[in-house]
Amino acid sequence: MMRHNLMQRLFLCLILALSAFVSSAARTMYVVSVGIADYQYINDLSKAENDARCFAELYRTHTTHVRLLVGREATHDAILAAMRETYALATADDVVVFFFSGHGTAGGLCPYDMRRDGNLLAYSEMMAVLRSCRAGSKQLFVDACFAGGLRVKSHTTAQSTFSNSEGVMLFLSSRNNEPSRENARAANGYFTQHLIRGLKGGADADADRIVEARELFDFVSTRVAKDTRDRQHPVMWGKFNDDMRVMSWRKAQ
Repeated sequence: MMRHNLMQRLFLCLILALSAFVSSAARTMYVVSVGIADYQYINDLSKAENDARCFAELYRTHTTHVRLLVGREATHDAILAAMRETYALATADDVVVFFFSGHGTAGGLCPYDMRRDGNLLAYSEMMAVLRSCRAGSKQLFVDACFAGGLRVKSHTTAQSTFSNSEGVMLFLSSRNNEPSRENARAANGYFTQHLIRGLKGGADADADRIVEARELFDFVSTRVAKDTRDRQHPVMWGKFNDDMRVMSWRKAQ
């Protein structure tokens, strides 16, 4: 009888453990991926639109909620609208992901219709959208010159609130005084090239089929610095744990 009760308790513990695992894995990702190489008014790039396509293709293996904006589709208003519409679907258990590849400058990112005298996609505008989103995890990947400026302290309400939010991860391709370099011998820029490799499992140092934040940073940052001869240094910043899951390749998603 005692053995029977013990087996029942063990079986119940196993069921609870499996339920907890499935619950933690069964989160939905909502993704907006933006890339601009052919700008309307400012000088062009070569890899940025392919960067965004590759990023979107990767995340489509995990979710159906992926918005891709490239080239002339990626105007200032269209990017913000895509973020609002896509991220509004997320619940507290979900993850929202933003990827951008293109020109960056002090205070923000350059949309397709960026002019030399204005129309910047300001960091404060992006942060306001993300701040209103219910998702418990918010992950931003930015492959742009001076991307590190996104983490510079600001007195604006939007940036202050964003920087103090739990579960927010910013992974930026370069420091605030560095350009982000395109790899002439590859299909993507240096940062995006190693980011995608890392997310696909290259960064999974402990082979548990989960790519965690610290693993991803270590993988990408060392390789970008090496490939650019120490001229570009990705930065990761935010209020999250080092073991925060960024990508899972386990069967249960």
